Amino acid sequence: MNRSRLLLFVGVAALAVAAGATAAVLSRQVLEPYKPAIEIPGERVLPDFTLTDQNGNPFKLSSVKGKAVLIYFGYTHCPDVCPLVMTKYAQLFKTLGNRANDVALIFITVDPERDNVQAMKKYVSYYSDRIIALTGSPEEIDAVARLYNVYYKKNPPDEKGNYLVDHYALVLGADKNHVLRLAFTPDMPFEEYQKGVEWLLTKP
Repeated sequence: MNRSRLLLFVGVAALAVAAGATAAVLSRQVLEPYKPAIEIPGERVLPDFTLTDQNGNPFKLSSVKGKAVLIYFGYTHCPDVCPLVMTKYAQLFKTLGNRANDVALIFITVDPERDNVQAMKKYVSYYSDRIIALTGSPEEIDAVARLYNVYYKKNPPDEKGNYLVDHYALVLGADKNHVLRLAFTPDMPFEEYQKGVEWLLTKP
């Protein structure tokens, strides 16, 4: 066999192996559909509530019925986990394209004393103006947190008046009927968030 024919044979063989590997991967993807890392069983519908968005307007969760929903409780002075979640929110809007119109990404403060409307608007503008940032009176925030069984606790301030807030850090994910289906941790890879939201959008 001359050199040219040998190289052609080797090239064809390599392509066949690559095609077989690709087919095997695709086959596994079909046979092994996405399963959430934290799947929440049951048919719990997210409770409705009313708070104030970053534009000073009343917001009801029921006003985004028909959209998949992610809800995260945090605060603008959070030094670690909250920026991770907000960054993933922003990435979702960029990655989902037109499908992002079918998703509501919600951020609820657990620090209403500092996180007024103006502070919330400024904070989410660093990530995406499409994020729904919600605040309210301490009583209103406490009522929603209790409704969602979300823990938070303000720590004693330092000599300059600065303080941290301990808080529940999971991102809750619900389908278009607002049935709670899954949860994310702040440090999960973005791919898990993307696949999770796409999975939520497939639910009837």
